[in-house]
Amino acid sequence: MKRAAIAVSVCFGMAPSVAFAFDWSIKASETETVELNSNQFLRSSPAGSVGSYTTLSADAQARTPTSKFNFSGDGSYKKYWGPGVVGTASEFLNYGFKARYEVQEKTRFDREYVEASWRQQSTALALLNDLGVSVPTSGFIDRLTATGGIDRSITALDTVSLFATSSRTSYQPSSGGGTPFTDTLARGNWRRSLSSVTAINLSSEYELLEYDNAFNTQVQIFRDQAGFDATLSAVLSFRANAGVAYLVTDRGVSSSAFGGTTSATPVSSSVLDWIGDAVLTYRMLKSTTLSVIASQSVGPSVVGSLFKRDSISASLSHSINSRSTLTLSASGNRQIATTTTDYASASATYSYNLTREWGTSLTYRYLHRFASTGTAIFDPITGTPTVSGTGPADSHSLMFVVTHNWTVLPSGN
Repeated sequence: MKRAAIAVSVCFGMAPSVAFAFDWSIKASETETVELNSNQFLRSSPAGSVGSYTTLSADAQARTPTSKFNFSGDGSYKKYWGPGVVGTASEFLNYGFKARYEVQEKTRFDREYVEASWRQQSTALALLNDLGVSVPTSGFIDRLTATGGIDRSITALDTVSLFATSSRTSYQPSSGGGTPFTDTLARGNWRRSLSSVTAINLSSEYELLEYDNAFNTQVQIFRDQAGFDATLSAVLSFRANAGVAYLVTDRGVSSSAFGGTTSATPVSSSVLDWIGDAVLTYRMLKSTTLSVIASQSVGPSVVGSLFKRDSISASLSHSINSRSTLTLSASGNRQIATTTTDYASASATYSYNLTREWGTSLTYRYLHRFASTGTAIFDPITGTPTVSGTGPADSHSLMFVVTHNWTVLPSGN
């Protein structure tokens, strides 16, 4: 009852005075996780640790026949114990709020939406989640984001999407060890259906990164891609996109957007590379599905450091019965920045739904980091680390998760 009261008060605290005009519903979830890990932070001298993670979230939705408003909030707390944590941060906090308003038009493809969000998380947690980098830093990263978009069916076969977003990332305290920056992105996408099972896609994207460093560095990224998706049969589908990314650095601090030689005077540079992604989904049996995903991307990390990332992953999911599922996964990826680092992982997850609201899962994961090439471990633009270490490292983890999802206020109110 306490959790329900808290979720109701949080969500209705943002409700407009015209609440009576909407159909309100509120959902909430709670997740508790315990992890045993032989080398949580991929150190060259491994030591074990125990981690405990708690996540709470709530989502309130107000609907009318032609629109909907969502307000959601979530928070998570992570705590580690054991010799593997010595010398690094052992407590992490991450929480945020998001509001979204969407208007639906006459067809299901036509809509407009605006969104605003704010998130604060431990700087050490942000680096650990995004880059796998463990640092003994304190303080928080604040990110404020505004987003808007429009989707339109211009003919029976053609749809057009326009999207724009801008985020401001800062540090608390301001001397928190990173460089504040603004990330603004605009994208246009055109999709044409060639048949009931095949479509082509064209997209163009522009991203501007503005850093508050000594040179006021700016990085422009132009991305253009073409692709298609096809439902080849009732059990097989494939989607692929490929194109180029062109990076232009103005008033940079090194000879290249990805590391390079540090300069005492502003440097301009440009880099051209290819980007793409592909997804293959094959339902081998009625209850077994194989998915293979490959991608290459160029862009900023959560702290603004520029990375080129290559990845490939495969997962096999099998529904044992209506309550339990077994999933096997394997992946490999490469991160290129000031160093080039390769990772490989494999995992097995067994999930079981106890009831409609309660679920559990048990996961074993093996992760290996190969030795890095390159010696510079700090990004020259942001001053943040790009890798925990340059030597090889392994970790084995066993994770137990319990999730509770419940409806605080059902729709129809």
